[in-house]
Amino acid sequence: MKTKERKHMKKTFLLITAFLGAFLVLPVNQSCTNLDEELYGEVTPDNFFKSDAEYISALGAAYTQLGGYASGDVNNLQEVTTDEMVVPTRGSDWDDGGNWRRLHLHSWKYEDGVTGGAWDFCFGGVNTANRLIYQFQSLADEGQIDAAVAAAYIAELKVLRGFFYWQLVDLYGNVPLVTDFTSTDATPATKSRSEVYDFLITDLEASVPLLSKAVDGTTYGRMNYYAGMTLLAKLYLNAGVYTGTNNWNAVVTACNEIINSGKYSLEGNYFTNFNTDNAGSKEFIFAIPYDQVFFRGFNLPMQTLHYGSQFTYNLTAQPWNGFCTLEEFYNSYDEEDLRRGDAGTLAGPAANRGNFVAGYQYINGGGLVTDDSYEAPIPDRLPAPLLGDPDGAPLNLGNIGSTQPQINELGPQAYRQSGVRIGKWEFAIGATDNLSNDFSVFRYADVLLMKAEALWRISGDPADAAALVLVNQLRERADVPDLTTLDGPVSFDMAGGDVAGGELFNEMGREMAFEHNRRQDLIRWGFWNDNAKWTLPFYNAGDVTKTGDYLKIFPINKAKIDANPNLVQNPGY
Repeated sequence: MKTKERKHMKKTFLLITAFLGAFLVLPVNQSCTNLDEELYGEVTPDNFFKSDAEYISALGAAYTQLGGYASGDVNNLQEVTTDEMVVPTRGSDWDDGGNWRRLHLHSWKYEDGVTGGAWDFCFGGVNTANRLIYQFQSLADEGQIDAAVAAAYIAELKVLRGFFYWQLVDLYGNVPLVTDFTSTDATPATKSRSEVYDFLITDLEASVPLLSKAVDGTTYGRMNYYAGMTLLAKLYLNAGVYTGTNNWNAVVTACNEIINSGKYSLEGNYFTNFNTDNAGSKEFIFAIPYDQVFFRGFNLPMQTLHYGSQFTYNLTAQPWNGFCTLEEFYNSYDEEDLRRGDAGTLAGPAANRGNFVAGYQYINGGGLVTDDSYEAPIPDRLPAPLLGDPDGAPLNLGNIGSTQPQINELGPQAYRQSGVRIGKWEFAIGATDNLSNDFSVFRYADVLLMKAEALWRISGDPADAAALVLVNQLRERADVPDLTTLDGPVSFDMAGGDVAGGELFNEMGREMAFEHNRRQDLIRWGFWNDNAKWTLPFYNAGDVTKTGDYLKIFPINKAKIDANPNLVQNPGY
């Protein structure tokens, strides 16, 4: 797709959200313990809902909620709890009362704000969708909107609501099921995970066929038929986790709907999906069109890059030096894998971009970035330790090429240069604290991997030919040899023996890294309680990892239970 066409697709979405923001101010109470809304503007047949453009603009309220998806608390729960991502405590930086260490150690508390933040994000989306469904239905009942037109928008809103409920079922399991905007029940009761799942499947299977099959600027950044089918595939894929009963055949059927449509394909260059100008990628089934001015919220450079990386990318703000990946996950990529990329060396900056920012870093157009303030560790410095890196002043992210571990400890005295950083999305020269890269919620490569897993689960054959063909499409693009078996040691225990499907699991990680899949994969594959294997190398004696099936879902936050006595806390908390 040409750059001009991509920009037009993204502009369409941004105009929708910008117009809505200028027209309405409708704050939503997102706690789901009080479903009332305070309306500062009012949508009525007299002043709105007069044309197709206004109908679509009204939908923008539901989609603007997604701004917090890429870098918010859903990301923190889905990624920092896994072997893909960790936030070491570097002196006084990133301590936050131990919240980040607890996430990685699976020792979170029900008072921790991250569990409440993700809850608010999801129920904010649910509540807004419910409001708009009610408004469209009311206008249709009154003859203000053609019934067929209203039905199409209502179906789209139900599928978008289904996305938010999928996150709730996945993260919390047992949650209130709220679908009626007119309900006066401000303290809805908790429903079982299986009950909410069954509702979702029924609602989506009825709504998805009503969605548009267009794949163009009219549906970019919105739920179309294929995005709805991908959402169903995700639910079917994890059915065994959510209900105790697998549904692998349904995964294959849903994936085939997308694959056989011929409307999506792999990009020739993997990083086309993650460039700053990535709108309209042939792989994007559902994407969030972030923009550094008009649709902010993707602040990855701030979260992951070292302070000194500001000079590498001429960033307008100094990064916060936080999120990084684990050594075992970084090393699960072959050195030749184009997705891994190169590390900077003393001879020069990285020759090829990858999923990671590693090794020595260079000033844009100049020499090495130095970290003079933190040249030598001074652990006894008060009021906080001064923690640098044994390699000294040159900024060497992850100590690539040295004998030091990539992360010396989880905290509180992790070196400020420790950890390979997340570089999957392009950091444009001169970028602000918010990226303009679109974030792929559903990507075609993931559909291929979901189908491959389902086929392998059905056949039980590590040499399943159909599954291998799908996986090897991704490996060919990454310029690594084809797999001949899906078995192998898993990425967080590469020294261990072969595991059934281990190489398929690894490939899912390598391809879909940092795209909010990993926690689900670890749980579905039965690896969730193996977390000690991916953290022991940099544990301190007091870093104790919790295990137990109850940790597969998060606690309902204390503030939510205090506000709603009908919420029932999840077992184990």
